[in-house]
Amino acid sequence: MTHPDLTLVQVPEPSQIRSRQALERLLAVGEELLANNRFEEASVAEIASLADSSVGTFYRLLGDKDTLSLLLLQRFMQKLADTTASLRDAGAGCRDLAEGVRLLTDTYIDIYTGRRGVLRAVILRASRSAAFRDRVHQLNTHISSTACDCLEPFMEQVLHSNPQQAVASGVHMVLGALNQHTVTGTLGGLPAGELRDEIARLLLGYLRGPQ
Repeated sequence: MTHPDLTLVQVPEPSQIRSRQALERLLAVGEELLANNRFEEASVAEIASLADSSVGTFYRLLGDKDTLSLLLLQRFMQKLADTTASLRDAGAGCRDLAEGVRLLTDTYIDIYTGRRGVLRAVILRASRSAAFRDRVHQLNTHISSTACDCLEPFMEQVLHSNPQQAVASGVHMVLGALNQHTVTGTLGGLPAGELRDEIARLLLGYLRGPQ
């Protein structure tokens, strides 16, 4: 499957080194504010100051705060897509369905860890924008397709009348659970230290359970 087009906004790359460095600092500050759930309340002046830049430089490089927000979401979604794509090769080292499932779930958990603010912003943006939801759907399709590729050698171990459908559906159930856990900080009172084992058990149980 081809890589999904997750382009939300395009910002011309600055030609000067100082401007490129300023842009990277602005993005880094934006990511930190998102992580701390402070992005929405932060002003352009505050973002520029935290990035050791100026308001004029902010507007010259980004145009407005919404463009920065879209760039940050775009970078997160692209990272998720790139990491997901790497699972096709990583899955070749798994010996059975259980190891393949654990590879998938651990990878997703690693990506989600520490990104509560970003996921919250993704959810809010998706609720408001049909164009953004379309990009999320493309990413979800990419994730489920890659999961099927990763587990392809073990499909005979999936006890479901439609193994491909089971894997695709199961992965989205896992991502939904991780969204809940990441955004709210809890998943049915599950201790954080047990999250990896229980999420893997959830998907494996669904794939192996009686149908």
